Amino acid sequence: MAEERPFGLDPARVTDVGRDGKPLAPEVPPPEWLSHRHRLILGLFALGGLVVGGLAGATVAAFASGARGWAAVLALMTLAASPLLVLGPLQDWWRHRRRGG
Repeated sequence: MAEERPFGLDPARVTDVGRDGKPLAPEVPPPEWLSHRHRLILGLFALGGLVVGGLAGATVAAFASGARGWAAVLALMTLAASPLLVLGPLQDWWRHRRRGG
């Protein structure tokens, strides 16, 4: 007959032991920020930030150098490129919307 134990086993605390008697490290899944989807979101946001930041910097440089015409054109390009900043968050929002609906 099996012996009754006065306690239960917690599956979260059960540890595998190797042949040498030392506990093995638990297999933990990689964090979410390493997933392909999350890297895509961060990459799209970083790309938008680089493009908009580069155009804004070029606008300031052109204005400081006295090329007001070029500064105006670059400022309009900066405004036109600013929607690139929402590509990453929009992709994440759309994924959640499709899954829920």
